[in-house]
Parts: sequence; structure tokens; C-alpha cells
Amino acid sequence: MAVAFVKVLSILVVALLVVPGGLNSGQVKAEDCRKEKEEVISLCGKYALKRNQLPGPPPAACCSKIKASDIACVCRALTPAEAKNYNMTLTGRVLRECGYAVHAGFKCG
Repeated sequence: MAVAFVKVLSILVVALLVVPGGLNSGQVKAEDCRKEKEEVISLCGKYALKRNQLPGPPPAACCSKIKASDIACVCRALTPAEAKNYNMTLTGRVLRECGYAVHAGFKCG
């Protein structure tokens, strides 16, 4: 009985050491979200600013970045202080103009 318990305990210890890395492998890391956020802001942010936003549709480079990005990740990385600089209605417009499906209740920041 004690041998069986030791075997089970050994398996649990190995699983705890191996699984955390495996669980995170499919998720985007926080630092990756921050980097992606900075890239999206750099290319697209000026089209959704609360003040002095650039008029017109976003350029192809902006849309390419949006299409290649995990927007939910970008939104999670957006701090409240950063979000205050952007008009979320304009943000939704930029996303839609770039082909991103913005659903009802979309929230970013």
C-alpha cells in the first residue's frame, strides 16, 4: 500500500513540474501582449485618439497589423491611463474598417 502511494505521489510531483509549461504554451504571455499592443498603437493609434486623431481610413499597414494581432490580448494589455487617450467608438470604427468583427458590447482597455 505504501509503495502504491509513493508511486502516485511521484506521478503527481512530475505532473506538477511538467504541466505548468504545457498549460501556458497555448496562451499568449503578458509581455507578448504588451509588445503587440505597442505595435498596434504605433501603427493605428493615431486614428482613434480622443484629440487630434488623423482623418480618413487607416492605412494598409495598420489593417495588416490588426488582422495579424490578437485584439483581445491587445485590449487586456491596454492600461486605464492609456485607454483614456483613445475614443473607443473610433477604435471600433478602425477595427471594423480593417475587417475585424467588432461585436455588440466590445470593450477595450
